[in-house]
Amino acid sequence: MPSERDPWSSGGEATRREVREIFARHADHATGSVAPAAERRLAVPGVLRLPGRLWRLMPTWGRIATGALLAALAIAVAILLPPALENAAENRENQRRAAAANREEIRQNLIENQRPRRAVLERPVTPAALAALVREDVRRRVASGDLDGPVGPTACRPVRPQPDPVAIVFTCLAERWSQEGAYLDRKLVSGYRFKGRVVRATGAAAWCKENPRPLHGDQEEFVTVPLSRACTG
Repeated sequence: MPSERDPWSSGGEATRREVREIFARHADHATGSVAPAAERRLAVPGVLRLPGRLWRLMPTWGRIATGALLAALAIAVAILLPPALENAAENRENQRRAAAANREEIRQNLIENQRPRRAVLERPVTPAALAALVREDVRRRVASGDLDGPVGPTACRPVRPQPDPVAIVFTCLAERWSQEGAYLDRKLVSGYRFKGRVVRATGAAAWCKENPRPLHGDQEEFVTVPLSRACTG
């Protein structure tokens, strides 16, 4: 059996030295040799600590410039913020006043629109007599532009039950237009409603136009004015 041979016996001393240096370098790399100081890097700080880290890394002139910029921004905010807040408050107050003035104008128009109109009817009091007064009133309002025409038939009927023992309370409708069988074979009528009251003993009549509530009661300009007791009893 041939004896074992040294694999390095045939190589020169220089070759063996070179191989040992290669293995030594690989061993140092595997064990994590310390990098030179010039190549070291510090860990990135947390987000909240980053501004302080950046401040410490700034040169002196950079710190001076940054401080001056921050001071200028603080001065600008101190100068501009109070007037801006004051203007915003003033604008809100102006809007509130404008809305209140608009609602008051609507209320005054409603008061005038619903103001009682008066006349004296011949006795015995009939619904047709009051209806003629209401129709003439609507014609005058259409002529003045307060209401939209045209003026159609007007009818009044006593309400049930009667709320006033000394007078008759009526509800009246002054038609603008009507259409037969418009909905479920029923007549569709559009017009102006009135409430009227006639004193039984004297024939003194008072009638008021009724203004319907808006379809959306939560509207900002929703204003209501109750009818006068002269028309409702």
